[in-house]
Amino acid sequence: MRNFNRNRKFGRRDSRPSYGDSKRFSRDSVRPGRRDFRKEVEMHSATCDKCGARCEVPFKPSGSKPVYCNDCFRKGENSESKSPDQHNKEFDIINEKLDKILEALGKD
Repeated sequence: MRNFNRNRKFGRRDSRPSYGDSKRFSRDSVRPGRRDFRKEVEMHSATCDKCGARCEVPFKPSGSKPVYCNDCFRKGENSESKSPDQHNKEFDIINEKLDKILEALGKD
């Protein structure tokens, strides 16, 4: 009669190949060659250039560009967007310049 081995895993659902001590990747692990964008971002203290309030930003301010707090940044999103007329004027200027370039190159 054959020996019956209860611990034998052949054909069972949990019979996965063993690769030493390597661990399977979980949601919290990072695969080699991939960046983990869920890590905590280092925040830096800054002063809002618009209202003067102290705030924290996810980058180190260099002083060459303005820094805004959350409130001023949100308010500025809507007010600084260009109207269709402004875009059309800019496109007209670009098209005129392109026409001059093409004319100088001798292309119609």
